[in-house]
Amino acid sequence: MQQSIRNQAKLQRGMTFWSTLVVIAALVLLGTVGLKVLPAYLEFNAVRTAVKKIGRDSTGDLTKKAVAEEFDKQASVDNIDSIKGMDLQVNGNTVTAEYQKVVPLFANMSILLDFNVSSSSSK
Repeated sequence: MQQSIRNQAKLQRGMTFWSTLVVIAALVLLGTVGLKVLPAYLEFNAVRTAVKKIGRDSTGDLTKKAVAEEFDKQASVDNIDSIKGMDLQVNGNTVTAEYQKVVPLFANMSILLDFNVSSSSSK
């Protein structure tokens, strides 16, 4: 009886110091990546809002110059730096923004994010 209680206590010791350090290191790494990537996604949300607004408020065929001017006005208000108005594609009444953002993590490691939004998409 005493021997089985000792064996159960040995099996139920919990996490070791090293496994705790590994878990903490993984959480720190995920938190760092999340905090570095968050501003890029907030900027994408501003780009998506601006493109949708231009597509929604347009009447008739859109010209590339008018779309670029309207987007640049909105970009200056929303602090959008990754894409300019002349980088947008205009096809009839559809405005599309496609761009990439490189987010440096640390040392020589970085993350490449591809963004794509259209004024006609339902998302």
